[in-house]
Amino acid sequence: MPRSTRMTAFVTALLVSNGAWSVKASGNPDFFDTLQIQREVTVGTAVESPEELETTSHRLIRQQRYEALLSLCQSCDLDSMTLSTLDNLAAAARRAGQPDLALTYYQALNFRFPDYPQGLLGLAIAQIELDQLEAAEWTLRRYAERFEIHEAWLEARAYLAARQEDPMAELHTRQALVDAQPDNEQELQALYRLAVSLGASTAASRMMEERPELFNDSDRAWLTYYESVADIRMGTHTDTPLQVRQGLDKLNDMLSRPDIDSSLRQRAEFDQVVALAELREFEAALERAAALDRRYGTLPSYVQRARAYALSGAGQPREAAYLYEALIRDNPAQATHVDAPLNESLFYAYSDAERFEDAERLLSSWKAREDQFRWDFTGTTRLNNSNYERIAQMELLLLAWRGDAAAASERIDAYLQTAPGDAYLWLLKGDLYRGRGWTRQAEAAYEQARELLPPENHERIDQSLLHARLLRGQWRGTTGEIRDQLASARPSASLDSLEREWKEARAPRLSMNLTRGDTVGADAQSPRDWQHDVLFEGPRNDSGSRAFARRIGYSGDYDDASLDAAYNVVGYELNQYPAIWRLSVGHGDGENDEWIAWGQLDYAFSDTLSSRAVIERNTPSTPLRALQDGIHADRYAAELTYRRDESGGGGIGIGVIDFEDGNLRRSGFLYWQEALYRRDRWLMTGELSAATSANDGLEASYFNPERDISANVGLGIEYRLPLGYRQSFTQVLSLGTGSYRQEGFDNEATWEVGYGHRWEWLPDVSLNYGVSRQRSIYDGEVEYGNVITLGVEWRFL
Repeated sequence: MPRSTRMTAFVTALLVSNGAWSVKASGNPDFFDTLQIQREVTVGTAVESPEELETTSHRLIRQQRYEALLSLCQSCDLDSMTLSTLDNLAAAARRAGQPDLALTYYQALNFRFPDYPQGLLGLAIAQIELDQLEAAEWTLRRYAERFEIHEAWLEARAYLAARQEDPMAELHTRQALVDAQPDNEQELQALYRLAVSLGASTAASRMMEERPELFNDSDRAWLTYYESVADIRMGTHTDTPLQVRQGLDKLNDMLSRPDIDSSLRQRAEFDQVVALAELREFEAALERAAALDRRYGTLPSYVQRARAYALSGAGQPREAAYLYEALIRDNPAQATHVDAPLNESLFYAYSDAERFEDAERLLSSWKAREDQFRWDFTGTTRLNNSNYERIAQMELLLLAWRGDAAAASERIDAYLQTAPGDAYLWLLKGDLYRGRGWTRQAEAAYEQARELLPPENHERIDQSLLHARLLRGQWRGTTGEIRDQLASARPSASLDSLEREWKEARAPRLSMNLTRGDTVGADAQSPRDWQHDVLFEGPRNDSGSRAFARRIGYSGDYDDASLDAAYNVVGYELNQYPAIWRLSVGHGDGENDEWIAWGQLDYAFSDTLSSRAVIERNTPSTPLRALQDGIHADRYAAELTYRRDESGGGGIGIGVIDFEDGNLRRSGFLYWQEALYRRDRWLMTGELSAATSANDGLEASYFNPERDISANVGLGIEYRLPLGYRQSFTQVLSLGTGSYRQEGFDNEATWEVGYGHRWEWLPDVSLNYGVSRQRSIYDGEVEYGNVITLGVEWRFL
């Protein structure tokens, strides 16, 4: 063996024994290449020749020893390297996870060898990995201009599209890859996954049918999921609940399988919440969201948004507002998104929770950031800013909700002067009129909107018209149409509101009122008496008619004698709108031992003018002391009422009470009420009234002035504290003063002061109670008295 050969073997054995490397020559064709490289790196011999460096780089790349190659050339001269060496170094840097170093090598490669296509392509990939996406797009465009496009370029272009979050560009690129490489299973599966994620479920299904061997049960489950989500999204955007329902049914079927992936199950459960909320199945959506929150922790923002929407729909606006506020904090851009701004949802949550000041601040800050017009996506055309229009509409609604419906009506009339063909302004005008009680004017506005909207948008108008008819008591024909709407119409806030109002108006109702007074009073039965009035009304039928039962009772002490009398009747309310008949028959108890027959007719001439006529045989207006003397009475009365709008109205009436003792009491009255101030929780009302009566002057044990006249002015102040959705506590202060003159006596001042509470837990229960102190005059004598009242109303829903 030559000396040199023996020396090489000796050094090799020595290095192996010292653990410098661990390779086996047996069966390894690169053994001697590795031995040479290891000698160069370990011993530190410099690689100076470009040819030797090229050979070494090829060896290290082939062995995937990227770090070793990069360490070998930490101080190499880039200008002396060959094309292959630079290419190998750039590739090694990329594969070693050093894209910045790869970029340096690729830049040198392209500078020195500009006609080498792989260098330009590698440069683009390095730029993508460094998120220099605009530069990468320019590099790929330059490549396409200079060289022939092939699969590697398409792969790089797909990679860039994915990093740019441009799914359509990625879809087109991967389609081209599949067309060029129809047997490339990896690209076919990538295209499939991209197609289903974009909702192109038809194309994905076709791929699965054509190449079923490439897909497994998990792939099929994901396809079902994306088909379901596509149905839900499309149904939401096109307002097609049936399609949303189809998507939800597919999700439910898929979730019933025990073997689906955990990640797929989680996403499907999230989208269940979205679908349930969109279908307005709010309770189910909230229950599902709460369970997922416990299981997975904080839910994704799109699920939280659906949850907030469900909270609003379920009558929990305060909780919805908190959630919307959190969503806006996490993603401020969504607050003013032109398609579905979270600010709009937050505004309605604030308003439903009666946080009107917060709602106003929200609109003010939002409006300051919006222009009346916006540029289209090309930046060349100005379009109406839908957010600006939303804000104008919400400002108008807030004005009405805060108590100034008249100003809101004036503002919408001004809008219609400039945009008379805006159907939604007419719809809004109809809603405002309906809220003010002007149902016939509301119907005219709705019909105007109908002429401007296509037939597929008429459901909302039909529901609003039914709402208006229900509000004024026009039940005949209305209930059948409501049932049709509930059976066939798309779920919507308008439909929910119509169903709720109809349900509450039909419901049986029990009302009880109790009064304890210790003054005579022109309308009081006796000194120191108790009065109770209990009315039970049965459910309304389709025509709005219903049966009822009523008991009115009085009791009092007179000359050490306890007296009581009651009126027990059953009756029927016959709705023949605009005429409504109320007929009752029954018998009395206690001092009232006669049979009873009462009749009442209400007739509405218009939204503002209505009348009432009453005939009562054995009237409950008979004083208790008259009944003690065996004297019964019949009453005949008529009243005309005018209601200007929600803030003002009055009436005038006349009546006759015919006593069996020959006395004929003639009376008349008039009054006017006006809302002096209405803002948010505060309401101040004023009332002017006058009354007079004349009797035949017979001697009687009951109060029976020959003539009298009174005039009064009153002031009521209410403060309403919201306790929740449709729940409130109201404090009421009433003040009144007046003058009373009785024939044969001088004018005397009268006054009254009262304080009470009203609790509302709608739609089921309301409770009110109060106490008042008053100064009255009877037969010239001043009398001070206290009156306590208690009232309860309960609807059985």
